[in-house]
Amino acid sequence: MSALKQIRNSQNIQFIFSFCVGWFVLGHFWNEEMDKAFKRGELNVQSYEEQCSCDHLAPVCPPCNGVVDVQSQRQQNIKISESYYRTYKYKPLIHNEDLTNRWRMLTHKHQYEMINQEPRVGLNGMWRVEVNQAEQQAKHIAINNGAESSIEMKEIFQRVDAFHGTTYIVNYEAPDATRIVVEMNRPYVAGKPKLVSVDHVTNTEIINIISPISKVSERFNNFLSRYEDNVLNTPSSGPVRIIFVIFQPDDEHEVKYEDSVAHITDVLDRFRARNKRALIEYIFTKGEFNRAVGLHAGVMQCNDDEIVLFLDVDLKIGGDFLGRVRRNVVQHERAIFPIMFSQYDGDVMKDASTVDMGLAPDVEDPMQINKQTGFWIYYAFGVAAMYKSDYLKVGGFRLDIKGWGGEDVDLFKKMVSHPHLHVMSIVDADLIHIYHKRGCDVTLAPDQYAMCVGAWAETLGSQQQVGTLYLNKHHEL
Repeated sequence: MSALKQIRNSQNIQFIFSFCVGWFVLGHFWNEEMDKAFKRGELNVQSYEEQCSCDHLAPVCPPCNGVVDVQSQRQQNIKISESYYRTYKYKPLIHNEDLTNRWRMLTHKHQYEMINQEPRVGLNGMWRVEVNQAEQQAKHIAINNGAESSIEMKEIFQRVDAFHGTTYIVNYEAPDATRIVVEMNRPYVAGKPKLVSVDHVTNTEIINIISPISKVSERFNNFLSRYEDNVLNTPSSGPVRIIFVIFQPDDEHEVKYEDSVAHITDVLDRFRARNKRALIEYIFTKGEFNRAVGLHAGVMQCNDDEIVLFLDVDLKIGGDFLGRVRRNVVQHERAIFPIMFSQYDGDVMKDASTVDMGLAPDVEDPMQINKQTGFWIYYAFGVAAMYKSDYLKVGGFRLDIKGWGGEDVDLFKKMVSHPHLHVMSIVDADLIHIYHKRGCDVTLAPDQYAMCVGAWAETLGSQQQVGTLYLNKHHEL
């Protein structure tokens, strides 16, 4: 009997082994055949769904080799681990997923990185080859769609999706200032990039810059001066309107003129008289300063089909930045949250370069972009551009947030998680946050206070500068 048992057990093991090997071979064959069909273009997601005839109540459909029920999840992301092949762009469902897969900005000479030790590097090697290939392909498409052969490439935005492929948005400018935007996708299973869309964008659409203020400060005056030089006197800026939302204190009659609403309006009126072409408006709102309330009040002054751009007075902008806003904000489809370059403390840069002379060339011009003058503040979402209709579609700002910070992150989360809107987070070399001293109110909520202190600490200087000053001080002791 024991011998018979051993024979039966060995037969069972052989049967199980043969079954597993057979199933593996069949699955491997199915994989190869389906993959070939995808590559030949004979099979798409829809036809693939039709061949999956098993019970979709099951978590995984074995004959379809691990493909979940695509039909029931068409409005959601299919989990990568459960999907056979993804032919659509990845859309994050939470804002943290977007942080590590943002857009890279490329020009003929440089690439601008979001998170690294060198915020701007020369375009060499494979990056130069990739930019040249994408530019040539996009230019050929643009000319075939009516563009002149003399168009000039301004910049390329590139984003990589590990399953969908590489997406390029190539911006051209024609001699008549018309902008041509070519979007292409290069899947990993094919060679040349394929056209997604091509648009001819004029520079005539108005951009509404909205900025809440409470008093005239040196930062405010510097903003108006930069705006006059870099926007009003730059033809490529196009039509721009600024809406300042002025907060009126309850005890205004007790406030000094320098801190009063009357001082703000006097400064703006003189600015408008000096710049006849400037479209500058101001409105009033009561209560304690609240950024979200101010921005929302400004948005409500605009039409639904107009672009709104949220800016603070600490920023330097130019015509190229505003052109990128027009080209990349798409109504009912896409909003942008540009990533600004934040300057370090000028005093720290100067003191550190005195101790270490090797730092001097890098910090001589604070407006240059390098690792000793500043960093890409990739975790800040205060600058944003979108159509008013899309702002309202996601619910706008939370108006109950008090104090510093939080309202911008909340809006970003709403934009990212909306099923029909896409967020484009890109570094922008023409968007610079000018360094200023700051203080953090100890009465803030713990999370807001932590954000404020963290933002203050990171803007002091580079690791090399702070380390140089620290070691020099302790060496003297």
